[in-house]
Amino acid sequence: MRRFFVFLLTLMITSLTVCAENGNRTYAELAHLGDSCMAAYDVTHALTYYRKAMAVCPSAAVRMKITNGYYLQHNYAKCLSMMEGMPLDSLDHDTMCHLFEASRKLGQKKQATAIGEAVIGRWPMDGEMVARLAGEYLSAGMDIKAEKLCNNYWMRDETCMAVNDIMADIYMVQRQWQLAKDSYLLLLQEGDSTYKNMLNLGVCYEWLGDGQKAKEAFNVAIAMSDSTLAAPLYHQGTVLNGQKDYESSLACFRKALTLLQPDSAVLFACYRGMAEGYYVDNDFRRALPEFLQAQRYDPTSLTTAYYIGICYEALGDKAHAKDAYQHFIQMTAVEEDLGDEMKKMVEDARKRIRAC
Repeated sequence: MRRFFVFLLTLMITSLTVCAENGNRTYAELAHLGDSCMAAYDVTHALTYYRKAMAVCPSAAVRMKITNGYYLQHNYAKCLSMMEGMPLDSLDHDTMCHLFEASRKLGQKKQATAIGEAVIGRWPMDGEMVARLAGEYLSAGMDIKAEKLCNNYWMRDETCMAVNDIMADIYMVQRQWQLAKDSYLLLLQEGDSTYKNMLNLGVCYEWLGDGQKAKEAFNVAIAMSDSTLAAPLYHQGTVLNGQKDYESSLACFRKALTLLQPDSAVLFACYRGMAEGYYVDNDFRRALPEFLQAQRYDPTSLTTAYYIGICYEALGDKAHAKDAYQHFIQMTAVEEDLGDEMKKMVEDARKRIRAC
């Protein structure tokens, strides 16, 4: 009996403490204040009120409100953690859709798929989720499953643009060019004239052997991308080749090649990073070709030439080592201000040249 009395007393004290912290506001009042903030798109203050409501009564409803607030702030990790342990069938539609997107954004594809399937199970006419889930299937290489999902939806509704769009992409992946072409034309008739759809329509015509219509579609895609994307240009080059318009074809291919040129700074960083990884392990045979590739993408790198010399020397190729050291010294000679570390490397290179 005494233990029960102590328990009731503790519960009363806890409740009084929570109420005091919340200015004696009830759960309903706090939730309403949070809802008012959300209606004004003040997510930060809404979350403050919802968390206070959560302290008064940790209900599923307020947890969903907090989850949706975190989603709007793009705080996907907290969005997911708030719903841990909650059965999916107890959540409302918006919360489940937010959990799907949060999982997808964080790369948790299996979880995203499971949530998407749960949404479709409860709301089979949610065309947007059907399209999103089909997109997940398609990116995972499950085009047959994606097609089946979309076809099941089509039996009840053929007007959802999102489903029609992903269905056209499925046909593209399956190389069903006629079906894909017809699907993209329907999308265009409905006003869905995006760059992706124009490019894919051109590819369909290209594979179907209709060079003129392919050319027209690619011209639109090139204009929509402001000639900054390579794909429509090299496809257009191929079509123009087939039409024996070689001058225009060459222009397209040259422009595409220009756009496809790799970023030298990025490639240098990658090759140099791999070279250094081998170098610190004294694996000079594997480090050397990576240093040489790094030098190809940034011939002005002073230290790369030095390390190339070290690698050649370690592998017993003194002639190439000497050439590398001399090249290194020549480059440093025109530098106005060499740091102490670089000066030490120059002196070391001179010593090594004399020893070669």
